[in-house]
Amino acid sequence: MTRGAQTRKARTEALLQREGIPFLPSLPCIESAQAIRLRSANETGIRIACLFGAVGSAYDPGHSVYKDYLRSNDLWEHLTPNECDFLSNDTPDEKSLVNFTWRCESIFLLMWATRLFDDLSLPRHETDPGDIVARFPAVDCSPWPFIRGLRLRKKSELLDASDLLYRVHWATRQARCENQPPPGGLNSGAVQEWHHAINWLTRYGDCEWDDVPTDT
Repeated sequence: MTRGAQTRKARTEALLQREGIPFLPSLPCIESAQAIRLRSANETGIRIACLFGAVGSAYDPGHSVYKDYLRSNDLWEHLTPNECDFLSNDTPDEKSLVNFTWRCESIFLLMWATRLFDDLSLPRHETDPGDIVARFPAVDCSPWPFIRGLRLRKKSELLDASDLLYRVHWATRQARCENQPPPGGLNSGAVQEWHHAINWLTRYGDCEWDDVPTDT
């Protein structure tokens, strides 16, 4: 493993120690910058737009505005199989609705990765959906100018986030195994979604969205 990956791991562990969040020293380094091939900004923008439509439908399941939005803007073909199944069901069950509202956290992480949010603090609070809506074009506008205008953060920033989320996800899972609350005020749902999104962005496991692993 490269010196850069080792330095990143040590920096993350120092942060977690300051924040009172336990970590497992034997967890390995994440991949080095040389070994990572990121998703493109355009691909990330399309993923944000698809998630926006799916999450919007989960928050407002009685209306078709978000489904119409996805179809009219040629985004339906970019949906994942799970998203297609959810959006094609006129009476989704409560579990599906809850699962897709949590994807708001994935949108936040991808928006941060494309410079639409300035800061990435520890995932202790749920994202306000209004903050997502404020940064995304209205549903009566084409999302394509927005998508084409996005720029990814530096790879080093994205790998810092990846390393952090890998280790805090271990901490929340370990707490659950011990029937303890998440340490350091972490929000387990946000941790899961942020980790999923950053692993997709960094092509961890080289999997598509529905199948992205979040190993710890």
